[in-house]
Amino acid sequence: MILQRLKEETRVQHEEVEAAVDVMNQMFDIADYRRLISKFWSFYSAYEPELPLQALSDAGFDYSERIKLPLLESDARVLGLEFQAVALPLPDLSSVAKAFGSLYVIEGSTLGGQVISRHLKQHLGLTPENGGAFYFGYGQATGPMWKAFGESLTRFSLTANADDEIVEAARATFACITSWVGRKSSAAPTSI
Repeated sequence: MILQRLKEETRVQHEEVEAAVDVMNQMFDIADYRRLISKFWSFYSAYEPELPLQALSDAGFDYSERIKLPLLESDARVLGLEFQAVALPLPDLSSVAKAFGSLYVIEGSTLGGQVISRHLKQHLGLTPENGGAFYFGYGQATGPMWKAFGESLTRFSLTANADDEIVEAARATFACITSWVGRKSSAAPTSI
């Protein structure tokens, strides 16, 4: 089954991205959060326009209600941030299989986002209304939305004969996010 294979074969990359994000660190403060939101805005502003939305929809998965960029833009407004686009490599999204593999990472991150959202509220006082919308994501709908994504991915996997391509795209996406988040940015977020 593709979901189990993805979990097993991307474990190392998953751990690397968790170490790069490191929101759960006790020393993580609002300045760190602002920098992280800036980096995620930069990634998603480049990434989401490249997704083959129509091809994914034709394959049984509608990403349009899951777009993350508006959540990041909402957080930016509340946090008083202004961003500059940064040109860094993106994962290859040139096929539906690659897009599904990449979205395994993106959609899977919403599960961890629920834990991070609670942590941000407890330690920084951030809620979806005051700068924590990105990590809150789908809120109570997160579990059902993850399940729906998993079902779409599994159906696609059963008919497409592209599991290797899916797994490789997931690995590449984890590596890409680790690179974006871990980069030393000379273009830090600025106050509006």
